[in-house]
Amino acid sequence: MPRVFLGIDLPDNLKAKIEDFKLSNKLNKLPLKLVEQENAHIAIKFLDDLTDEQIAKVSQNLRQNIVDFKSFTVQIKDSLVFPNLEQPRVLALKVISSNLEGLVKKISRGWIGLDFIPVEERKYTPHITLGRVKDDLTAREKEKIFKLTFEESFMAAAIQLFESKLMPAGPSYKILEEFKLK
Repeated sequence: MPRVFLGIDLPDNLKAKIEDFKLSNKLNKLPLKLVEQENAHIAIKFLDDLTDEQIAKVSQNLRQNIVDFKSFTVQIKDSLVFPNLEQPRVLALKVISSNLEGLVKKISRGWIGLDFIPVEERKYTPHITLGRVKDDLTAREKEKIFKLTFEESFMAAAIQLFESKLMPAGPSYKILEEFKLK
């Protein structure tokens, strides 16, 4: 069964700018497992291992639920860490978009009848993962992360259903289906 998640694939030029940001800020010198450039995305919901039948139901549900949803601007501004700077596990770029949050709520409400999709208990915090923390960060490294600045925006015109394959060198993502927004 494929591991599946819903997300927004980023434009190639934005992926390149994020990669330049990681290099210019020497994030590769920190104890991080950085996300590969081609894998940069905004996650909406991890759906877990799904059968082909379940994937078909998710796709049908999404086509029905987002039929009238319009394309929207997404702002990316600065960095954030999960769960917090004192115990960092994930370094990410902050995503700001009330339309994205509205889209996520609309999608989540539509999944109420799909019992194989668990209800998300955590508040949705849109972000683009830069890397996962492998070791403890020093105070200087935490300060560096705290001071990172980044600012870009792009038009989200579609959402994608991805398959995630875990490989020894890192995950590999493949778009299973794309859902265009108006």
